[in-house]
Parts: sequence; C-alpha cells; structure tokens
Amino acid sequence: MKLSCEVIKDLLPLYYDQVCSEESGSLVEEHLVQCPQCTLELQKLELDLEEPSVSKGEVNAMKRISVAWKKDKWVSFTRGSMFVSALAAMICFISYHIIGAEVLPDGTLAEPFALLPIGYLFVLLFVFFLICNFVLLRKRKIGTK
Repeated sequence: MKLSCEVIKDLLPLYYDQVCSEESGSLVEEHLVQCPQCTLELQKLELDLEEPSVSKGEVNAMKRISVAWKKDKWVSFTRGSMFVSALAAMICFISYHIIGAEVLPDGTLAEPFALLPIGYLFVLLFVFFLICNFVLLRKRKIGTK
C-alpha cells in the first residue's frame, strides 16, 4: 500500500517511540526504504529528541532562580503572617473595648477578659514574624554582596 509522505510524517514520532502497531510500523519501514525525504525527517526527529541543547549556564541560571524563589517564598510567608497576626491583635483589642464590661445585678463583673491575652499572644506572634522577616532579608542582603 502506497502512503503519502504527509501520513508517514504523522506516523514517524509513533514509529520512533515504538508505540505504533506492527502493521503501521511495517508500512513506515516500507516507505522509508523508498523515500529519502522521510528518512531525513526520521533522522531529524532522532537528533531533536536525543540531544537536548541545554547549556550549563542555563542550568545554573535556573538553579539561582529556584533558590531566589524559595527565599522569596519564606519572606512572603513571614510578611503575610505579620499582617494576619497584627490584624488579629487589633480585632481582639477593639472587640474588647466594643463589648465592654458591665456589672451584673449580683455584683460580679462580666467582661470578655480572654480577648486581652489572646490579643497579646497575637502581638507576640507579630514580633516573632517581624524578627524572622528581618533575619531573612538580612541573609538575602548578605548573600547578594
């Protein structure tokens, strides 16, 4: 059976990877014996797939980008944590003052006291992440010199 070069060119990647059926493979082989253009296409396919052209400079550049991204990821995490902890602390303190305290008829004081230590805990977390952010940025600055 005579197949056009276009059909064979479509089958060449499958033939090269040896994933086409035996019948298709034999058709491609028969065509390759008679057609030097398709044989050349198969050789180009072999060269393109077997010899990737990646230089050591490109690999080193990708490694530097990966390291920088990982550093930026931690800096972004600490900044986001600082923001969230500061926001949570403000919410705790503001809601403590909005809710307020009242003296019940039996003479006991009713207030949302638990909001104060929770707010201070968030302030402590803010300071912790602020220090972490400062250290990470300092390391990056030293590393780039």
